[in-house]
Amino acid sequence: MIALGIIILALVFVSVIYPLVNKIADYSYRYLSNKEILSGLSKRESLAKELRNDFQEKQDALSRIEGALLGAEETVGFISTIESIAQETGNLFEIKTASPSLLTSEGEPFLFLSVVLWGDFSELLNFIANIEDSPYPPYRLMEIEGINIKRLLEGDIETNLEIKIYTK
Repeated sequence: MIALGIIILALVFVSVIYPLVNKIADYSYRYLSNKEILSGLSKRESLAKELRNDFQEKQDALSRIEGALLGAEETVGFISTIESIAQETGNLFEIKTASPSLLTSEGEPFLFLSVVLWGDFSELLNFIANIEDSPYPPYRLMEIEGINIKRLLEGDIETNLEIKIYTK
């Protein structure tokens, strides 16, 4: 009788409980697998949002940079502005050379001007400060590559400026 009970219990275990335990293990494995997939998708979604935001920031920065570069059609206006600044600061002004658009070693286009100013030292400093603080954003991306100051008469100087203006 006990043996029959053990046999029936073993049959019930093998036919009912063991398949249920296997199903539970299978569902548990699927659940964990799906949870891992959902976690990966969630990370991808947050990464995609972050990339979209980064892309937008980079695009906005690029727009600002492009707006700060001097266009070919603005070159004459820029030279007129430099001439006006020279007059406002009490300097005589002459452009010795103006190169056509060149490329830096990194492939960035620029315009090269060789400018001569006649005045005194404080007028030269005012001229440089006014160029740097020019209210026109396209004229902000420029470098003074070289400066040569020669004394003329008492208090007067001749200044040769080599200016590189980055263009579009």
